[in-house]
Amino acid sequence: MELRHLRYFIAVAEELHFTRAAERLHIGQPPLSQQIQSLEAELGAPLFRRHQRKVELTAAGLQLLPRARQILADSAAAAAAVRRTADGETGELRIGFTSSLPLTPILHHSLQHYRRDYPAVRLTLSEMFTAGQFDALERRQLDLGFVRFNGPTPSPLIRVEELHRDRLLAVVPSAHPLAAEKTLALSRLAGEPLIGYPRESGSGLSDVVRQLALQNGLELRMVQEAGEAITQIGLVAAGVGIAILPSPLECVQIPAVRYVPLSDDGAYLSMGIAVRRDENSPLVANFLAGVRGD
Repeated sequence: MELRHLRYFIAVAEELHFTRAAERLHIGQPPLSQQIQSLEAELGAPLFRRHQRKVELTAAGLQLLPRARQILADSAAAAAAVRRTADGETGELRIGFTSSLPLTPILHHSLQHYRRDYPAVRLTLSEMFTAGQFDALERRQLDLGFVRFNGPTPSPLIRVEELHRDRLLAVVPSAHPLAAEKTLALSRLAGEPLIGYPRESGSGLSDVVRQLALQNGLELRMVQEAGEAITQIGLVAAGVGIAILPSPLECVQIPAVRYVPLSDDGAYLSMGIAVRRDENSPLVANFLAGVRGD
């Protein structure tokens, strides 16, 4: 039984007239009659009673009609669902992001536009350090990630497209002499007690600060580790030391803290979007197009 046979049957059943049904289907009446006879032979039952001036459904025809309509409706729905999936309009998109990203316009603009254009896609968001996102992308546990990373990726399987650069800031206790400066060179922090992310956290910021120190021949004195930027700022306010954080964190205003931009070349942290090089999902392609404004 073919779908076209069911379409022909429904047309005749609704018109109760072979000529009108043939006109509706844009085929000749003889081929239509032959197709109906073929369907009846396959089912082993007559579907219509043919009189000289009228056509009536048999009991078998009445039984088939609602089922035929449902089969065609299900077929159309299945085809539409397949097309939506192929076009990236349904499914799940798993997105990683670093903790400072919600403080920038990038995340909420990207998500707002994507939800507007693809409301049927389920978004699963995971806050993760950059290294964790790279690992999850390699393992296909994420589809894409908003990462903080300067330079080449640690994996040949992943590419990063830079979206924005944020200046690095020295987060200084307001009573500290350096708090009065408009800008600071990293060398001014040599010997100062510093607060930073744990080395094993996989923060891209830690790598950038270490690289800057190496380029300037500096040995920085790390006295306290904290895995959350807000915690680091609170420890600065308590006088534990100085932190180095990207500029979006400046929105966290605490009276005992001052933010001073670092003046060194390279004292910035890139915000980029990371994907696997072999990624071909239409879900990811649609999201990237929205981020780029394509």
